[in-house]
Amino acid sequence: MFKKPLAHQSNATPIRSSARRGLVADIFAAYPTLPPVVSENATPEEVGERDKAERELGRLILPEGIRSCNFETSGGVEGNLYLSPDNGDPLWMSFGRGSKQLIPTLYSLSLPIPIPPLPILKLHHPLPPPLLAGAPLFIGAVRDLPRPHLLPDVPEGGIVAFVIAPKGDEDDMVQYAGVGRLVAPGGMKGAWERRGRAREGDEEGKFCDVLCIINDHLWEMGSKKPTPLFQLQPPSHPLVPLTAATGSSSSSSTSALASQMETATISSTPPSPPATQTPVSSTEPLTPAEVSTLLNLALLQSLSTSPPSSFPIPASTLYSAHVLPNRPAYIPKEQREDVVIGKSEWKKLAKWMKELGKDGVLKIKESKGEVTVTSFDQAHPSIQGHAPFLTIAKDDAKSASKAARETAAAEMGEAGMVSTPKGKQLLIEELWKPAGSGLAFWEACGIEKTSLNSAQSLKVLVDDYIAKNRLPDPTNQRFVRLDGLLAKAVNAESGNGQDRMAKEEVVKRLKAGVAWSVSIGGQVKKGALQPIVMGIKIRQGRKTVTVVSGLEAFGIDVDDFAEELRKLCAGSASISPLSGASPKLNLKEVAVQGPQIKIITAALMEKGVPKRWIKEEEAKKK
Repeated sequence: MFKKPLAHQSNATPIRSSARRGLVADIFAAYPTLPPVVSENATPEEVGERDKAERELGRLILPEGIRSCNFETSGGVEGNLYLSPDNGDPLWMSFGRGSKQLIPTLYSLSLPIPIPPLPILKLHHPLPPPLLAGAPLFIGAVRDLPRPHLLPDVPEGGIVAFVIAPKGDEDDMVQYAGVGRLVAPGGMKGAWERRGRAREGDEEGKFCDVLCIINDHLWEMGSKKPTPLFQLQPPSHPLVPLTAATGSSSSSSTSALASQMETATISSTPPSPPATQTPVSSTEPLTPAEVSTLLNLALLQSLSTSPPSSFPIPASTLYSAHVLPNRPAYIPKEQREDVVIGKSEWKKLAKWMKELGKDGVLKIKESKGEVTVTSFDQAHPSIQGHAPFLTIAKDDAKSASKAARETAAAEMGEAGMVSTPKGKQLLIEELWKPAGSGLAFWEACGIEKTSLNSAQSLKVLVDDYIAKNRLPDPTNQRFVRLDGLLAKAVNAESGNGQDRMAKEEVVKRLKAGVAWSVSIGGQVKKGALQPIVMGIKIRQGRKTVTVVSGLEAFGIDVDDFAEELRKLCAGSASISPLSGASPKLNLKEVAVQGPQIKIITAALMEKGVPKRWIKEEEAKKK
């Protein structure tokens, strides 16, 4: 809405006190969670305290002396803005002549309001670049789509606030990033249901119109103070109740296993525990029955995410490589070592496997005392009714990632710079997200198609997928067998003469098939990053000049850098359009008198450009 400067803005004038009180009443009526409430049996003192708190809140969200002005956007949309009397921050906005629907801006949402006035949608961080350029929001950018109990039930036309977690998508400390109007037919519920029915199809149309977003021109009108961090709470009106989202498992054929799950009592409160899990004091040791229940849950978690092609598998491997890593993360860390087969009711792994075989969950084969799990029943009620949870393996990975981020943050100096033995450098990170024919493969790896991932994670994910699905070629470990998903992702038809491929080639093709972006100093840009190129050329007879291009990608102002080089090189420096580049890109090159490669390299490194991103172009031989 405010991606470009306003086409028109009138002078701001203070509104009358009576008009201000009327606007406060309208805001309280439109956002009923804002004003404080008391019970019907409240005492006069409590009612008086409520009225006092309400007046103070009104002065906070719409201060005395607030000013109003009319505006027209570059797209022809008219409306009103209500500006803070102190610093001119736009606190509220309305669209349309005479509209009484006041919508909070990022500045008003950043005020210390006890309860957020708007339903909150958590978006992936960093925000998709098109969103910052004025594009509408598509549902794929919304976090927690697999967990509908964390999504608010917003009707079509409802106003929502966008938040991001700057320290990582899994973090609960968030900050406001924008405000939008939900335009998907059927509201949040309709959009979520349609996405669930058509996950393999094309992305549906726009989900939400963006009314304001961080760093747009409405934001630039104010003081531009960073939006504060706050703890994200579950929605008061979720799309799906927690009990319905988590579900429960019960079946006459699995009464033993189901009853164990229903009577589970564990220590510590999980983040979003199923209703069947009742925490107990962390000081009490786990009983054998509780250990058995937790191991059963870990097994079901593993089976619900394992493809049938990964079987047969030795029972010992299933236990060590699949069950133990999938134990629930809500087990207190000091008790995790107690959740092992030796402290369960079975004591022996073979006894547990045989019991699961009798229940029909697993099919097993015993030979010379060794138990092999040949397959499992995907349609078994215990597996079908299993509610996923955060596992110890993922929790450990999350903790390690958080520690790495905190370490990097501790090393960060000014924004976008990182300390190195050679001084401050721009923090440059290559990122990728699934695209093209590999979407289904990356989804099987647990990667959402809108998420940006580090370059280092790609090979790790491929290795995990190959190991999990037992795809290494037994005759030559340098090759892998291609299952359906992997064959499609690397553009090879399985069973058509190419049922295996060198692992190195698999990784190479997968890298070529994803969409690449780059984060430079915290700013994400589409496409692969090209280095700064320098070269010495002969112009106008025997005049030697050093030409530099590619500065724009690193956020370096070409005019300022040319002026700096004039002083450093004690010579002339000229700016011209980059030869061979489209005029629409407005790319430029700087030509400096004389051979100045070393001086220019030092100047670029002083600005934080790592030396590996500075390329010296060899002179062409005639």
